[in-house]
Amino acid sequence: DDRDVLRFGVNCYLLRSALVTMTEQDDSADIPESKWLFSSSQLRQSRARANREGREYLQSLSAAATGTSSRSDEERPIPPVKWFASGYSKRCNDGDGDDDDDDASAEGSDLLHSPPLTPQEELLLLQFYSGKIPDLIGPAAMLFKLRRDVKVAATASALFRRFFLSNSVMLHDPKAMMVASAFLGSKVEDATADIRYLEEATNLMQAPVTQKEIVEAEASLVAGLHFELLCFHPYKTVLAYTEDLRTYLKTDKGSKLATFSGHEDRPVVGEDLRPMHDEARKIVDDACVSDVILLAPPGQIGLAAMMVANDDLQLLQQKQLQQPSNGEDGGEMQPKRPTAPKIDLLGYVASRFDDREDEDHNGLRSRINDVCDMLRALRQGKYGCGNHGIDMVKLKAVHKKLKKCRGGAESKSKKKKKKRKAKTDEDDATAAKKAKTG
Repeated sequence: DDRDVLRFGVNCYLLRSALVTMTEQDDSADIPESKWLFSSSQLRQSRARANREGREYLQSLSAAATGTSSRSDEERPIPPVKWFASGYSKRCNDGDGDDDDDDASAEGSDLLHSPPLTPQEELLLLQFYSGKIPDLIGPAAMLFKLRRDVKVAATASALFRRFFLSNSVMLHDPKAMMVASAFLGSKVEDATADIRYLEEATNLMQAPVTQKEIVEAEASLVAGLHFELLCFHPYKTVLAYTEDLRTYLKTDKGSKLATFSGHEDRPVVGEDLRPMHDEARKIVDDACVSDVILLAPPGQIGLAAMMVANDDLQLLQQKQLQQPSNGEDGGEMQPKRPTAPKIDLLGYVASRFDDREDEDHNGLRSRINDVCDMLRALRQGKYGCGNHGIDMVKLKAVHKKLKKCRGGAESKSKKKKKKRKAKTDEDDATAAKKAKTG
């Protein structure tokens, strides 16, 4: 019927769009999403610059507090908001990038009350807070009133990570920015969350953030993103490929791309693809709270997630086949989950889009294998994945260092104010005593 025709057309459009983003990245500079794609070195350079500019700002505050600046304590400006990460990759390719790296020196940090954070320490904080976003908003939110589609949490995580490519956690509270990202992400995805529920959820998570702090952080967040809020995620890619595979694997060309383990020989039905689809979505969940979304476009991540999921399922089924039977009579072993076929997904793409040049498919194969390696590394906490591998002992130490660093620039002026207030109170008490005795 008309709905099937429409769905087929949408799937074909999504698949072809995904293939274009995979094979023609150099020609996609005008796509808003491409402004937020980087190489690993560009990510390090961008974060190093944000860290350096954060240190310089704290140094200026420290200099003002010691009287070396003409600016008074009461006139200290609010932390600046930067957005240089937008389009950073294109500027680097055009020869207008930075030479900073993640080992940026802390020159001039002796002016600060405490040592500044390094880019690696900032990344650890981002890893922790991005992993908390799905607990704040999304399908598994702790507060039921904040349960939203998974794309809301994915958008919030993307906005959060994009902001801190241009800004430092030493200037902008990552906890407040996390909540502001959830608030803004819900608006972007047309599923607006009530700010009162967000405040309630932070109390439930024992990390309270007030409504005033959320609103102020959201204003900084929008500016730091250069008002570029559009986000695309791999979930639709996984769904589109799964839907298309369900019909394509039944054709003569497609049937050769899928095989079952053991001696099972039958055509693939839709339900056979469910395990791969569900496992791929779990892998995408990890990718969305990591730097992978900044290193590869959604089309590549979605296809790579399906390949990793398919490989994992095949290994699991092999282990199950090697397990001894639970029956005492030595009967046949029963699999613990539905049998998933082994699918040649790269062969499927090559067959499905056979009008593309061999060079395109070869480039795709190389790139997708690289993304597969990234996704497998997420389970060890690599690429800043917020769901795995967080060193809580180290994180606690970094948190303490952040508090000292953020409060250090103001501590001297606060001490001066306290001394002045104490002296004023003492003078008032002395005057009152004299008046009383007089």
